[in-house]
Amino acid sequence: MHIEKNICDSIIMTLLDIQGETKDHINAHYDLQDMGIRKDLHLRDIGKDRAKFSAACFSMNAHEKSIFYGVFKHAKLPDKSASNISKCVHATINKISGYKSYDAHLMLLHLLPMAIQLHDMDYLKVEVVEILCQLEMIFPPRFFDIMIHLLIHLPNEVRLGGLVQF
Repeated sequence: MHIEKNICDSIIMTLLDIQGETKDHINAHYDLQDMGIRKDLHLRDIGKDRAKFSAACFSMNAHEKSIFYGVFKHAKLPDKSASNISKCVHATINKISGYKSYDAHLMLLHLLPMAIQLHDMDYLKVEVVEILCQLEMIFPPRFFDIMIHLLIHLPNEVRLGGLVQF
């Protein structure tokens, strides 16, 4: 559950470009420049020791962010299945905070619905690697911390340990 919360935090904070929490910041763009990849996101000098970087493809404008916040603010979940997520949304200060691990689980469950069966683990193991490779083409390298890396190991852990509820 904590891995899911950390992954959910990374995704939401980066998508919403929440200051101090996003993985897409100037140092991430310096990393891209040092690695010589994603030239469209390299820094551009604008003079007097100042640099500017282009918005990534996952960046949202103010209208898109308001729609995103609106979905979370007005989400209706069954009673006692999660805390009141709408109380965690602070659209005026551009922040989503205070949600629990299980809330993150439900967010990811409804955002990325997938029924996982034990016979799907081999397929999922390959899919996780492919999805992470695709995400590497979108998100900056700093997005991929140890919590994102743990996704690679989860299919084997489920195979070895079984489903959590059992």
